[in-house]
Amino acid sequence: MPVFLFLLLSVGLPIHANAEIRLVDDNGDELVLAQPAQRIISLAPNITEVLFHIGAGEKIVGADEYSNYPEAAKKIQRVNNHAAANYELILSLKPDLVIAWRSGNGNKIIDPLRKLGFPVFVIETREIERIPALFRRFGQLSGQEITAQQRIDEFNQRLHSLRSLQENKPLVRTFYQIWHEPLITLNGQHMVSDVIRLCGGVNVFADAVPLVPYINIESIVATDPEVIIAGGSEEDQPDWFGRWQQWSGISAVQNKHIYLIPADLMQRHSIRILDGAEMMCNYLDRARSADKAG
Repeated sequence: MPVFLFLLLSVGLPIHANAEIRLVDDNGDELVLAQPAQRIISLAPNITEVLFHIGAGEKIVGADEYSNYPEAAKKIQRVNNHAAANYELILSLKPDLVIAWRSGNGNKIIDPLRKLGFPVFVIETREIERIPALFRRFGQLSGQEITAQQRIDEFNQRLHSLRSLQENKPLVRTFYQIWHEPLITLNGQHMVSDVIRLCGGVNVFADAVPLVPYINIESIVATDPEVIIAGGSEEDQPDWFGRWQQWSGISAVQNKHIYLIPADLMQRHSIRILDGAEMMCNYLDRARSADKAG
């Protein structure tokens, strides 16, 4: 580590205190800031969670309507949902940085913000190993490099530990359900599929062409998953959860390997995806244990 960088870190000064920040986002566009952002708009809940996690939560002046974690995020002014943004309100908040999620917000929201002259940084994280890089970039953009590095080290250590526990385990055919009517899943390019792979599972719809495929029950029967994971809570099971029992030809149904994981833990690209991964790995291990016992 260069001596000047070591000195900055040791005294707790922001690395970009007197230097412009240049970063390329996941659209390949370069963003230039004269100094770390002080007024940030977060257009997605995963972005909000990461900013809070690296100590930049107090700099968020506007967030999307689904930003509900941590508790402090609920008090932030709402500026958008998945379909539209309130550009007049965003203008009034005078942000010096807008952070957007490419597949979640889309060009219909992002392009008008650029035309209004806002500095926009677009992210698209689809692999769990890339989340620490998200911490690093958000740390640079917000002047929270030191805390971001601490969070990176913690995340990597926990991920390494989780991965080491899954080595050499039998593969488990897994179906992940995000909605019931119509039936919707995720293909192999989504981070949920990356979590399934981390746990030694195989996403039975990994080869589907769209990122978010609409499927039918016949295709699920044909793939015969050994485990079915759906978004939800075991304490508050949705009404449709019990409907799986009518499809007794599916291995997961026969062997009672149908589980719920809160969607926020699996579908948000943030620190809490490790909580979801731990639950996923535990459920796949249950299926393996049952196979051995049988």
